[in-house]
Amino acid sequence: MKLNCTQMRQFFSSMATALRRGLRGRRFYWALALILLLGFLLRLAVCLQLYHSAAVQSPLPVTDMATYRRLALEIRQGNWPAFFDYQPFYYSIFLPLLYVLSPGGAPWPVIAAQLLVGSAALWLVGLGAAQLYGRRAGCLAALLLAVSQFHILYTPYLLLEVLQSFWMALIFYYVLKAYKKNRAADWLLLALFCSLSTLTRGNALLFVPGILALLVYRNWPLPKRAAALSLLFILLFYLPQLPFSWRNYRHFGRWRGPSTAQDKVLALGNSPEAPPGGLEYPRSYQLWCSQSDEPDPAKRVSVSRQMLRRLRHEPLLFLELKFRTLLLFWDRGEIPNNISLHAALRHSPLLRFFLPFALLGSLGLAGLFYSLYPFKGARLCLAYAILAYCLGTVAFYMLARFRIGALPLLCIAGGGALRLLLPGIVPDADGQLRRLRRQKRLLLLLLAVFVVNSAYANYQRYLEPAFMRRFLPYGIALDHPQELVFYDHGPLSFGGSLLWPLEKQQSLLLEKEFVIPPELRERAEGRSALVWLRVFCDKNAVFKAELEYEGQGQPYFDLHADRMNQWLRFELPELNLQDGVVTLRFKLQAIQGEFAVVLDQYRKYQRSRLQNQDGTLESLDMELCAELQIPK
Repeated sequence: MKLNCTQMRQFFSSMATALRRGLRGRRFYWALALILLLGFLLRLAVCLQLYHSAAVQSPLPVTDMATYRRLALEIRQGNWPAFFDYQPFYYSIFLPLLYVLSPGGAPWPVIAAQLLVGSAALWLVGLGAAQLYGRRAGCLAALLLAVSQFHILYTPYLLLEVLQSFWMALIFYYVLKAYKKNRAADWLLLALFCSLSTLTRGNALLFVPGILALLVYRNWPLPKRAAALSLLFILLFYLPQLPFSWRNYRHFGRWRGPSTAQDKVLALGNSPEAPPGGLEYPRSYQLWCSQSDEPDPAKRVSVSRQMLRRLRHEPLLFLELKFRTLLLFWDRGEIPNNISLHAALRHSPLLRFFLPFALLGSLGLAGLFYSLYPFKGARLCLAYAILAYCLGTVAFYMLARFRIGALPLLCIAGGGALRLLLPGIVPDADGQLRRLRRQKRLLLLLLAVFVVNSAYANYQRYLEPAFMRRFLPYGIALDHPQELVFYDHGPLSFGGSLLWPLEKQQSLLLEKEFVIPPELRERAEGRSALVWLRVFCDKNAVFKAELEYEGQGQPYFDLHADRMNQWLRFELPELNLQDGVVTLRFKLQAIQGEFAVVLDQYRKYQRSRLQNQDGTLESLDMELCAELQIPK
């Protein structure tokens, strides 16, 4: 066995030596060019398979893709919008220039351009990884991005993700170049690239503090040069944004930057009811947005101020939500929006053979761990870039496509991780030291695999319910100007929703308690209320539903669509609290068709009960998705 291990080490060492010699001189660039060609051809093949799909040819009007196309064609005809809601570069500059080739808005110019910028990102990733970890890592990193499932998937669609991934690769390459050569032109080009990237998607803004710190550090012996370059950097960063910001200022009469959507996207991921991922528009989102758009400056409250207020009053709940979003950023699962991998696979079977995020994310996170220690300036730049992109996304809300911009950075880190992990790659004189280093790296790799593949699911299942019982004992309690709202379930998307289907002619009795916080009990006592019960039913469903309260039955008065879900609504003429508790019973019967009631398996307050066949009530280890709304 010892001989076999020795032979294996010798084999890998000889392979590493051969690979190192094979990539000397110009041969590295030829190898990188072959990988670029491979990536281009793979993307072209998938684009041809997806070209005639509905999402490419005629996206649904409710999607961002249709909005980008409509705005770009209007701008192409000279009809500029009154203000810029989305980050404007993609639909106001990039797409109108491409539609010169196709005034009707055909998808082929966009696909061709995104093929080119996506392939260019491969080249930049290879060069960047080679500077950090060596040429073998450069080829490995470029190869990872070349066969990345999600990077290939987004190429033919009218979305800015591939362009943003190119900006990330270009910015990081120029960070390394400017750090190494310290030429003024490189720093100023970097400012311009950061500005265009920020105009494409705003989370690139977090790159600027780190780059400015690096600029000052690199020019520390020359303080006047450092100050002058910093001022020019800031000027060039904001100058391309100025026309868009000025147009928004003229429309609203106040400074709102190049995009007016900041408050909306912050509210999506930071309100008391916000989910960690996906798009959900609950009551608190609507309230925060209406308060931020208040015409009267004295009554206006920005969403960022609302966030700070929530952080001050509910610090643990706010930070826990951001922690869940952070776990979701690294989670292998897809959060579809505009397009989905599942739908694309029906048109492009080739997509299933590429590397999923489960693998790329694991390697990228392992590479991030390896970049933190030992301290090396260029590798710390990579760690900062990944963390800045991650936190810039987590600060808002999470969708699968928001990770596409980070894929070049993750592939650089992943290529470096592979180089450090493969046997024979690092020939240390001390065999014991080599083994210790490899064992530490393997442990960090296992940690990365756990985080990407199961951390979010395990946190939801085992830790989130106990955290909510401890720090949110009354459930969600909303004190809004128009209403009081109480419920125990979590987010409707990326929560613990579980359907409880009823068979034909089956009856079900569920009891639900609402515990009103002490400070709101007096205001709830004696008031009329609406009760919402979340259900699922098809259009042919026939069912009965009755709410029993204090011995009185109330049938449901409508089946209401709200927050992309179905709700049965009941009226209560008067609330009589018993020690702050409202106890309701729902009697449900399915007659025909599909009908199910919804529960949340990740909320366990022990306030939902089911009636057994013998008439006794059994406590459920989950909560009924019901809400108590008290109009003011």
